[in-house]
Amino acid sequence: MIGTDHAGKEYPLVLQDFHEWRKPATYLEIGTLEGNTLQLATCASIAIDPDFQIREAARICNKPQCHLFRQTSDDFFASRDPLAILGAPIDMAFLDGMHHCEFLLRDFMNTEKYCTSNSIILLHDCLPVEVGMAVRDPMKAQVSAPHHAGWWTGDVWRTALALKRLRPELQISAFDAPGTGLIAVTNLDPGSITLARGYDAIVGWMMTWSLDLDQLFAELGVESTDTIATAEKMLRRFPTNQPPGSEHENAT
Repeated sequence: MIGTDHAGKEYPLVLQDFHEWRKPATYLEIGTLEGNTLQLATCASIAIDPDFQIREAARICNKPQCHLFRQTSDDFFASRDPLAILGAPIDMAFLDGMHHCEFLLRDFMNTEKYCTSNSIILLHDCLPVEVGMAVRDPMKAQVSAPHHAGWWTGDVWRTALALKRLRPELQISAFDAPGTGLIAVTNLDPGSITLARGYDAIVGWMMTWSLDLDQLFAELGVESTDTIATAEKMLRRFPTNQPPGSEHENAT
């Protein structure tokens, strides 16, 4: 029932599956905080956060290279080249930065430029389970379930819908991963200018939308994480960028 907790595998475990089964060669993350999700990556990685709170070396020392940028994602992309840093396109990205739709839209636009068509961009918090946690001001978030206390998704659900409505060529999969969902986007186009060309108008349009959870979940086609619960199922949906039989440093 929409409005109750998602029933699938928790999102950190789904992220772990993406890393273990798809074995990305390069990884970019926006919104790292303590480094829990960064630790899942064992390949060349970039992490961006204006206020890192990483306390354990293990979070970053399990990779051949790990670049930490203590700045906003806007500042990073304005002054840095991920291709030059990683030596290859971004194979997988996890975007979990500022929870306002216009920020996530920019993060997606900027990340896609450095991907290949087969790369995967994962978006967090786009499937809130209560309308009251999807407000722009975290101090005004209101939830009814006691265990949702402190949950705040912001309005990044708007960004997921904008991608669905404006970029039909994208392959967008929405998964019922607790707590607040996980979106996987592939069939990317690094050369697309659709979002950048219409950015201001798109943001204005997004801000006119009202949140209806039933409509949101139906339009995004939310599905069970069981559909990617094995390596075979995941790789059928999200083929690896690695050549068949190739070996690289993050292989398990």
